[in-house]
Amino acid sequence: MFAQSMELVSLLALATLLVLAVWHDLLRRRIPNTLVLWGALTALALSLTPRGIGLDSALLGGMAGFLVFFSMYLFKMVGAGDVKLVAAVGMLVGWPEMAQVCVAILITGGLVAVAWAICTSRLQSVMRNIHTGLMQNIRTGQWPQIGQPLISQVSHERVPYALAIGLGTAAHFVVTR
Repeated sequence: MFAQSMELVSLLALATLLVLAVWHDLLRRRIPNTLVLWGALTALALSLTPRGIGLDSALLGGMAGFLVFFSMYLFKMVGAGDVKLVAAVGMLVGWPEMAQVCVAILITGGLVAVAWAICTSRLQSVMRNIHTGLMQNIRTGQWPQIGQPLISQVSHERVPYALAIGLGTAAHFVVTR
């Protein structure tokens, strides 16, 4: 009974973190550091309980999420808040489950990006830009340096990636539970 209630508390903390992050990202295009810090500290506290996932699992899960999304941040594919949010999610989920959650988030991120392009009437220009950018990289044999976008931006409007993080994480739990 206690193990089930601890899992419920962890899922509630994860859901709260993600709902608040999505709300802030949609509203302000920012994920507050205080929210991410709350999520990380909550994850650490829950991992140390007798029925928690354990400190090692929480830290490895956080590092896995951080490293995957930090590599995307280096090419300006996601923002720093997204990287920190995924790290906090990883601390709540733990290792090795976070590897599967990262895959779910990346797939969902692609779907959200396409849906966002359709909703903002930019799908055609986004697809043209991706094609042109990739073909230029292939023809010249040169890829962007760290800190440069992987592909040129179509507009300054950014997809609120916390939405993809939340939906991808939720999809993982729906499929695996």
